[in-house]
Amino acid sequence: MKRPHLSRKVTVEEAVGALKPGWRLCLPLCCGLPQTLMDALVGDAHRLTGMEIVSGLQIVYPFLADGLEESFTFRTWQCAPAIRHHLETGRVKYIPMRQGDAVRVFGSGGPWPVDAALIQVSPPDSEGRCSLGTSIGHSLPLALQAGLVIAEVNQRMPRVLGRSSIHISEIDFLVESDRDLLEFPSGGEPGEKERAIGRLVSGLIPDGATLQIGLGAIPEAIMDLLAEKRDLAFYAMGIDKIVDLVEAGAVRQDSGPAITVTEILGSRRIFDFVHENPLVAGRPLPEVINSRIAGQIPRFCSVLSALEVDLTGQVNAETIRGKQLSAVGGSFDFLQGALFSPGGVAVIALPSTTPGDKVSRIVTQLPAGSAVTTPRHSVQYVVTEYGVAELWGRSIGERARALAAVAHPAFREELEREAARFG
Repeated sequence: MKRPHLSRKVTVEEAVGALKPGWRLCLPLCCGLPQTLMDALVGDAHRLTGMEIVSGLQIVYPFLADGLEESFTFRTWQCAPAIRHHLETGRVKYIPMRQGDAVRVFGSGGPWPVDAALIQVSPPDSEGRCSLGTSIGHSLPLALQAGLVIAEVNQRMPRVLGRSSIHISEIDFLVESDRDLLEFPSGGEPGEKERAIGRLVSGLIPDGATLQIGLGAIPEAIMDLLAEKRDLAFYAMGIDKIVDLVEAGAVRQDSGPAITVTEILGSRRIFDFVHENPLVAGRPLPEVINSRIAGQIPRFCSVLSALEVDLTGQVNAETIRGKQLSAVGGSFDFLQGALFSPGGVAVIALPSTTPGDKVSRIVTQLPAGSAVTTPRHSVQYVVTEYGVAELWGRSIGERARALAAVAHPAFREELEREAARFG
């Protein structure tokens, strides 16, 4: 809905001065964090008591710094290492929810509606539209519902095509900046385990697939092995490795956008690549992290990580000894989308053991208090460095034996004995 007034260019102090204590404030994710506005927000913390910030994964969390306890709390659907210790203090309120529900939960009709949105956008185009660039997801639809919208207009924000923009008339205050975007570090150099998993997973991905893949060493290893594929498309997240695959000729070029993004997490390399690139289409969260939509894409392939899998196929990707370690994120929507998709492939990929080979990640049963991130009836493939366990359509006993067979050899015999009990 367009505002009844013209947007105002103001100083950052004036913009943040419009925020009120006790409000709920929405922020973009990761590389989209508006740093100039955030610096001013933290600088005005003494006035903004009781403010609740809403968002997902961040690269930095300046609003959770020591000394700001009376000013800011954080309500989120993500649980990154940097903020886990705040779960016990109450400064971070983690909601175990699907990321795809963020707009419903924090929109005007949800239980936690936001009062204001801080966003970071590109300069307006000839029609007055500003792209949210690296963080479209929840930020765009929630900004369109918020009572107050403050935009940092950064000369270095890429203009992503598609449904990624907000009209300048829908913004209350504009603050201009010209600074490097925050960059998201890569998953690091894959080790031998990750490369072995990557080889097995890449073998499950057909030419012509639309691939959703996450972050970390296993996804990096998989991406390294896709250069010989053809007509690939990518879904949900833009990362640096996609540029490598475009240059290798593995990505579809001739039938519209092949890269659909709600978020872009990477370096200047991917930022420059997506700028006004017709291969790339930005979309808001409800149009992407949505199993009903993903399931209509032929050969939709989802690769997800996990902490442990039990012999019946239940997947825990969130907790260790009952403590929250990670989050649901978009995993369940992506996995369900792959199961609905004609020719789709749903993969849970994980090393067979924890570092040092001390603890098996394939377990007889999930420990008490564990989250079941993915129920057993929704699991198709589980891949470790020792092989591929196909669970789809298998009995309890068949899946238990298949999972024991891909466990680390040091634990395999014990797991095979337990699997035999399932018949």
